[in-house]
Amino acid sequence: MASRIRALFRRVRTQVADDFRSDPYLPFIVLLAAVLCSFWFWHRIPNFATRDEKSRLLDAMVPMGRMIADPSIETLQRSVEWSRVPFGPTLYLFGLALLPVLLVSVLTGDLSAFTELGYPQPEFGYYPAWHGTPEWIWTWSLVFVRLFNVAFAVGAVYLTYRLGTVLRDRATGRLAALVLTLTFGFLTIAHEGGEDMPALFFLLLALYLLVRYVRTGDGTAFLAASATGGVAIAFKLTAAPIVFLVGLAYLLRGRHVEGEWFEALFRPRLVAGGALLGLLAILVGYPTFLVGSFDKFLYRVLEQPGARSTHTTGPTAQIWWWFLRGYFSALGLPLFFAALAGVVASLSAVRDQATSTDALALAGVALVVYLLLFSGWHDFRVHHLLPTFPLIALLLALSLIRLRERNPSVGTPVIALLLVTTGIYAGVGVGGYASMPRDQATEWLQDNADDDATMEIYRRDFHDAAVPHDMRINHLFGPEDEAEAASIVDCPEYIQLGYRDLLYLQNGTYYRNGRDQQAYFRDLLSGEYSYRIVAEFGPRPPNFVPDRPTPGSVTDLFHVGLVPQTDQYADEQELAENQYTVILQRDSACEYGRFPPF
Repeated sequence: MASRIRALFRRVRTQVADDFRSDPYLPFIVLLAAVLCSFWFWHRIPNFATRDEKSRLLDAMVPMGRMIADPSIETLQRSVEWSRVPFGPTLYLFGLALLPVLLVSVLTGDLSAFTELGYPQPEFGYYPAWHGTPEWIWTWSLVFVRLFNVAFAVGAVYLTYRLGTVLRDRATGRLAALVLTLTFGFLTIAHEGGEDMPALFFLLLALYLLVRYVRTGDGTAFLAASATGGVAIAFKLTAAPIVFLVGLAYLLRGRHVEGEWFEALFRPRLVAGGALLGLLAILVGYPTFLVGSFDKFLYRVLEQPGARSTHTTGPTAQIWWWFLRGYFSALGLPLFFAALAGVVASLSAVRDQATSTDALALAGVALVVYLLLFSGWHDFRVHHLLPTFPLIALLLALSLIRLRERNPSVGTPVIALLLVTTGIYAGVGVGGYASMPRDQATEWLQDNADDDATMEIYRRDFHDAAVPHDMRINHLFGPEDEAEAASIVDCPEYIQLGYRDLLYLQNGTYYRNGRDQQAYFRDLLSGEYSYRIVAEFGPRPPNFVPDRPTPGSVTDLFHVGLVPQTDQYADEQELAENQYTVILQRDSACEYGRFPPF
């Protein structure tokens, strides 16, 4: 087995080197991907891009800190079990990113930042732990986490190139890789730490290995595909369609073997070995399983996926509306309509492409399975659709290259127009990271607020607000214990409102409703309670009321596909429109008639 693994890695190195030597355009595509994926990757640091990014980092910091403070099997088990959700290999990945920071902590005598972290309390999204830990630890931990994510994103672009090459030729691979590189939804997820991008990388690697197995019958490729598919599933359970693709690839291989079909497919040792390796990768990928917390592991892999499909994290609307909303935002309108036509054209032309049918079948079936998977959900986000982006890029590139060969006078300008319009959409979107409203608001507070100033916030999680690391915060949301109540300042110097706070001003929202909250925010913004607006960041909604697309309305969605950095729901990375921030400052003596209804 060891010799097989070494041989596989040698082939990988040889293939990568050959691609870069043989294709003069590939280095520039990879460079473009690296630049776009890493542009302003430090946005929000030392704060977090998403709740998941924060949770995964804490999931790794807590076991590291507890094991240093009290090394024991019991400590290891308890610290691994501590988590917002017991996820898989992100603990290893984020732990690896933390190692340089931990080493510097040892050398500088700041190790107490880890050992005294304990088991953080969830108040204000674990704000006490974030506020009490030195800022440099969060800064550099997130820098390494984000750079790891950029590396996986660039790797996904290369694998898309490789799949396009085996699908047809290098021109197809180049175009597919370029389309993925210019997909704004792909680039946004490259700008956050989490499990989505690593899962995509291993999913594409497994798909490529399956194509190789179908073409060559290489058992090592089949086993490696099974293992990497298991890793993808461990990172994110929505990679589960790879199991179906492994079975499909095994059946497709029978078409290339002489003799009886059943005899050609009767390879029980190969099937059992692949299943065992895939299962082993999943089990090892879950730290909860390794420390014996089988109940949490089983809940994660058996119960939670079914619960997610019915969990409401957005307004109720037809599932096609959620598909349009997600793809309009991720692709932009020009790429969306081109992708729609290109995917249909590629799948309808399967019988005309005998040399690429197997690879095309795997890519096409993968896309269809994913669309069927999400069609059973109540709602979903752009990051859930991530695995479909390279598949769409492959099928679109295939149809465009065929069009260019049949009719160069039409195909060439169509490709050029698509790349230009998509590039503008993606470029404007990525460029927006350099001027994000919450980053600007944080800088303003650091420059203008006094050292002892207090700011009041009504958000559930500090990640949803512009919060300088060293600023004192009044957090008013939900019940407070005695210690929290005693620390509240009656008349804070500043009050901060954000886009999601303003949703209370919109009648009939699916989540944030309340007459008392609506009246309080309207009075506050109108100058009541001795507070006035001193700074705004991001585009102000009309009369402070967010104008979200009406659920079920197609025309309302066109804005989402024409302007990047638009409104998102729930656990998605919040872009510029969601980050609108208004800061109010007390301009007179404290008035005691203010009772925030939170």
